[in-house]
Amino acid sequence: MTAAAYALAIPERRARQTAQLYGTRAQLAVGSGDVEGYLALAGCDKRAGTASYALRIVNQSQHLLRARMTCARLRGEPILAYPFDVQVAPFSISETLLPVRVADIGPYDRAIVQVAGGDVAFSLEAPAPPRSAKRSRWMIAAAASVALTLTSAFGAAASTPRLALLAAPQRAFRGTSVDVPYAYKGWASMQYALETPDGRQLFAGLVNAHEGTLHFDVPASAGSDVVLSVNVAGPFGKQSSTRNIAIAGNRVSRKVQAAGSAPRISEFAVATPIVRAGGEMTVTYTTDARTGEIWLIDDAGRLWARAPIAANGATTIAVPQGAAGRQMRAVLHARNAKSDTVASVGVLVMPSALVPAAQETTSRQAPQSPGAQLTLSTQQAAPGDEVTIMLDGTHGDARITMTDESGQSVEQGDIPSDQNAETITAPDVSKTTTFYVMASISNGVSDQTVVRKLVVSPRT
Repeated sequence: MTAAAYALAIPERRARQTAQLYGTRAQLAVGSGDVEGYLALAGCDKRAGTASYALRIVNQSQHLLRARMTCARLRGEPILAYPFDVQVAPFSISETLLPVRVADIGPYDRAIVQVAGGDVAFSLEAPAPPRSAKRSRWMIAAAASVALTLTSAFGAAASTPRLALLAAPQRAFRGTSVDVPYAYKGWASMQYALETPDGRQLFAGLVNAHEGTLHFDVPASAGSDVVLSVNVAGPFGKQSSTRNIAIAGNRVSRKVQAAGSAPRISEFAVATPIVRAGGEMTVTYTTDARTGEIWLIDDAGRLWARAPIAANGATTIAVPQGAAGRQMRAVLHARNAKSDTVASVGVLVMPSALVPAAQETTSRQAPQSPGAQLTLSTQQAAPGDEVTIMLDGTHGDARITMTDESGQSVEQGDIPSDQNAETITAPDVSKTTTFYVMASISNGVSDQTVVRKLVVSPRT
């Protein structure tokens, strides 16, 4: 029985169609369209201790799909292999290379990717990399089969990895932070390392997002310069590049002097008082750079929006709806010839609308299970009063944040999935002030943000 026939054979009374497949390909026919998935072991770098899996999802349905990868053993619970969910928009194709740190996870038997969204739910499996150096005829045949599957599945969509941007600054100061915007193309992942000239490693990591920002803290004991090296590699090739960063207070190398002066950034600020999801954010700056961009990035380095700088020193960026409740950073990347300078400022994205509990409605597109209800022990408090935040109903882990009217965070807390309440203290105010208590609640692979209003008045 084919995968499509297996999916259609599931009784219609079930709200979800599920297929459990042990190959590298799955094809499902659902009421809103067809969904295809491919998963294969693309390669293994034993020296680096990583394995790479090629994931391709063709979403011809109206639902947003999310894919989560785990590694399973014959005994024990599955281990989360990749910390981020892969999101596939409706009527789109997603091709992703998922890296697995074998050295951190340990031996496993197979990699599993769970795909879910709307009335679609299925899993894809691929074998673990071989544990011995010996290659039998069966292994050679399996490798040839995987190569043939990859060639037919991806075809012209796969391209040779190419590093498009690595904007490392020419100079940095000891004890400060450095943001390095990057971008690469092709079917690959990127490994990076920050080292001293004698080979001592300061930072290292692996990223799969094709655009983002590398964030480093320059140690106070750093020498005269450091070297940033990146390696963009995939099944169809690799590309390596290095950047020298001179440490301020020491002699600058001739290469840095020959590259020209770096652009200066004297001012950089967010001009929008309250940044809301689905709205616009305006940033102002003063720089002598000829070209540059403004990037909106979250703490994980994911790029949410971008816009070029303007001659008048002000740029407006559209903030996506999905950024609600997230702590973001606006990064200014300024460039003169081959020299780069970056500056960043933090910003908290508020929900697009604050809706009272009595006016909350559920989506009409598909039936949803009742979400957690957020209530406060009181909506009128005095400075120093304890306010209890309660979550009623089944919920996941929740992050609690109290902000003022300008969007600045005042107090934070957590409510684990096995608890239902958290206590915060009303801040000290000199006049009646409105605060917003926001709960970001995890629900499987999705998040729910609920906001309540708290008014604090001085004691009479």
